[in-house]
Amino acid sequence: MNFVVKYTPERQAFLRPHHDSSTFTINIALNHKNTDFQGGGCRFHRYNCSIESPRKGWSFMHPGRLTHLHEGLPTTNGTRYIAVSFVDP
Repeated sequence: MNFVVKYTPERQAFLRPHHDSSTFTINIALNHKNTDFQGGGCRFHRYNCSIESPRKGWSFMHPGRLTHLHEGLPTTNGTRYIAVSFVDP
């Protein structure tokens, strides 16, 4: 499954902690941090770490179900777009 997520401070600024319904998840930044938006990123609770994709086209992959509870951090200004792919081999 593939989809685009739009984050704005006025509508959907963040995404609450959740597990994805996939074996693996791929996130791709579709615009530039600090140019098109401020804030954002993904926080993984188990490891207490956050990841941000500061440049358009940067991506990361992580397990979807079970072990990787994560959340979308608040976008504080502008509009952030990410492409998400759920992979189930």
